[in-house]
Amino acid sequence: MKLILTRHCETDWNNEGRLQGFSDTSLNERGWMQAEELAQKLRSFSIKRIVSSDLRRSRETASVLEKYLNVMLFFDARLRECNFGGLEGKKKEEVSEIYVPHSVDLEGVWHGSYKDYDFTSFGGESRDQVLRRHLSLLDDLYINDSPEPTLLIGHGTGLNTLLTHLKQSHISRGEYVGIDYP
Repeated sequence: MKLILTRHCETDWNNEGRLQGFSDTSLNERGWMQAEELAQKLRSFSIKRIVSSDLRRSRETASVLEKYLNVMLFFDARLRECNFGGLEGKKKEEVSEIYVPHSVDLEGVWHGSYKDYDFTSFGGESRDQVLRRHLSLLDDLYINDSPEPTLLIGHGTGLNTLLTHLKQSHISRGEYVGIDYP
């Protein structure tokens, strides 16, 4: 199965370095422009459908892509970002200073390892929970596979956790990566 993965475009919280998680933030002006640019990049692919996280920033990115690609759009909560619990809305620097004693590999998440993190002590999710959600969606899509790729729109920690598990390169905001699954 061919998949194209992309992250939602920029929000004010991205600019401020705040953890968004399940918080339902919107794209900022730059984010809307990034979505238009991303749509232009993806036009040459024969994408059959878009499956997006149901959080607003992903839905807004998806709405722009849907307009350009003229394909069916579906929303799925399994593509949501990692739930950071009580850390959501806080800046990364603030979280690193306040919560250092806890067993959360913040530096790994901030710097791209995505191999081991656990926010359950803050009311959030662990790496394994995030990975299971994403793999569950991929397995469901695999059952209904066709030759044309499916575009998935998600979030940084969620998609990069999946990509780390699949031994693929990480994805930056406003970019995309193609993979074959399984």
